[in-house]
Amino acid sequence: MRKKSSILILLLMLIVNLSAHSFQDNFNKASQLYENGKYKESLKIYLFIEKYIKNWKLFYNIGNCYYKLNQFVEAKIYYLRSKRLKPFNNSIYKNIEIVNREFKDKIPKPKLDFFSKLMLRIESILSLNFISIILLVLILMLNIFVFILMKIGKNKVVIYFVSFLLIFTILVSFYHIYRKGKHNWKKSAVIISNNIDLRSGPGESNTVLFKVNQGLEVKIIESSRNWVQVSASSQIAGWIKEKELEKI
Repeated sequence: MRKKSSILILLLMLIVNLSAHSFQDNFNKASQLYENGKYKESLKIYLFIEKYIKNWKLFYNIGNCYYKLNQFVEAKIYYLRSKRLKPFNNSIYKNIEIVNREFKDKIPKPKLDFFSKLMLRIESILSLNFISIILLVLILMLNIFVFILMKIGKNKVVIYFVSFLLIFTILVSFYHIYRKGKHNWKKSAVIISNNIDLRSGPGESNTVLFKVNQGLEVKIIESSRNWVQVSASSQIAGWIKEKELEKI
């Protein structure tokens, strides 16, 4: 039985290794096609890889392909997806500034406060997967020290470590939940059509407040049926049909 389990594990490791090599080969092939000016062929391969892998560099390269093909809305969408995973990359910011020149609506971005910058910096350094690994290690260590405490009885040093690990595990758990929720809830979006009405409520019977155009980045506030409330700035906000935007 143990021998069969070992063989199965080896087979799984081999499959994973082959898959990783396959994706890397495809990525390199797409990059070479891009360098040769074959943007459509390159984009096709990148989009295939995207079905299985979510990576900032992949999103960035997809955005570059779309930009070269003059599909500026799609380019901005993928640059923003790349920025979401790599928020402090200068190349991403530069390309977003370049593609923004192609759109009518230009909203200046508010400056982030110190706490917001700090949180973004932490998120850029610590990936969600890394946080998950830390949490698992903490839970394992907590169980080990609880077991030691049960074996040897009351001991100040062990009690201290158990208390410290418990508090730290709870804090990391809450942060993991926060990051997971932030990752799953796609708060940002890009308007994908021109001359779209922003209304005072979710429905066409409501008053038109503003007109917006494709390429404008908005924040999603809430949703109601097939309508979403969005905000482009402190002065521009309203309700729009969900089909008129693409979530990041």
